[in-house]
Amino acid sequence: MWQCSSKMDSALKEETGASISPVLKKRKCLIKSIHLKQNTKAEPLLVSFSNGQVLDKANLKGTLYQNTSANKRQKRQRVFAVDTPKMRYAGKNFGVEAGTTSRESVFIGVLDKNTGKMELVETSTFLLHPVLEDIKSTNHHLQDSIHSLTFDEKQEQVATSFGTKKAKQYVNRRKQYQVNTEEMALAIDQAASAIDMKSEDLDQGAKEKDTYLSVLPECDREASHIEDVYKLEVIAPDNFLCYFEKPARHLLEGNDPDENCTLLFRELLASAKLEEEEENQLRLACVALYVEVLIKFLSLRDRDFAKDPLQECPTKIRSYIFHEYTQLNNKRRVRNREAEDRARVSTLILAFIANKYQLSVSTLLQSVPIERQKLDILMKVIGAHHLRDSNLYKLKLPLARLAKQYKGRSRK
Repeated sequence: MWQCSSKMDSALKEETGASISPVLKKRKCLIKSIHLKQNTKAEPLLVSFSNGQVLDKANLKGTLYQNTSANKRQKRQRVFAVDTPKMRYAGKNFGVEAGTTSRESVFIGVLDKNTGKMELVETSTFLLHPVLEDIKSTNHHLQDSIHSLTFDEKQEQVATSFGTKKAKQYVNRRKQYQVNTEEMALAIDQAASAIDMKSEDLDQGAKEKDTYLSVLPECDREASHIEDVYKLEVIAPDNFLCYFEKPARHLLEGNDPDENCTLLFRELLASAKLEEEEENQLRLACVALYVEVLIKFLSLRDRDFAKDPLQECPTKIRSYIFHEYTQLNNKRRVRNREAEDRARVSTLILAFIANKYQLSVSTLLQSVPIERQKLDILMKVIGAHHLRDSNLYKLKLPLARLAKQYKGRSRK
């Protein structure tokens, strides 16, 4: 049973403009079903406008366009347009013009008060901007000044002229933080030429981008509680873990796990059974199952991807792992070093969360395909402390600092 707060209903009421009760009451309900977005079908849309709001009696006509490319990732790209008597508004869920919420999963909860069951429907969010047409003028000076503006510059002009006070303040802050890139590049070149660098001092990985932050999930190093540094609902939300609910319940009922499972999985499952609340037991058991799947994924080699591995894993989870941690190269699925490290870091963080933020060094080396030196580096990246007296890694505040900046090397 997954807990669902009525705050979700309140958020929906804010979107629809309905009245909101001043007192928020928590209630528990059963998630009956989850309807995810599909490329071939349209889903409910949550739409907002960048420079205005919809009137009560407005009769707007919207059209949803979908990319028909054969590429699966591009098929998810959609454009939503709304026509008004005087102007057209358009927004898309991809690219730099998409809002931050377009990259997050948003669900609408439909609660049946008679049965106490709720259906979750995944939606798409769009931030619509006015479509500004080119000025029709015979003055070529005026035409050049308009056509030379970028999309962001046009948006700044609209916000400055017609936007709210908050929008104008945002534009002013952006202008204050702008830096003359030519002067900055010249200063960097002068500083670099003033240093006599030897060839042996150059690191081979310096030519590649610094992956110190790219291997970490969302991290709040200034958090006052260890639970808020890496949040479980960000790395593996409930709508993601629910695919492991059936096997997790099977294990919590006293059935033995697979004899080939890792020692780490057995310890995480035992830790989940110690929880007092049934809901927490189920959630942590699902986390343990997800950790086990990631360990099996890390044990694979590039040539194994052609055999369509992880068949016992739920389809949605397998698709997410391949999409997140692999890439296609000449129609072959491969995994570079940075993606492999991101998968390792996610595995270690989830294991910390499921085991009260401490892990045995020997258990990790027996379970996760990783060398001790590499394990120490990734633990420093995560911020975990090594307790030499007990041979444990412990994630606690303040986080451990990385003495040397971590750099990953991609495979050729």
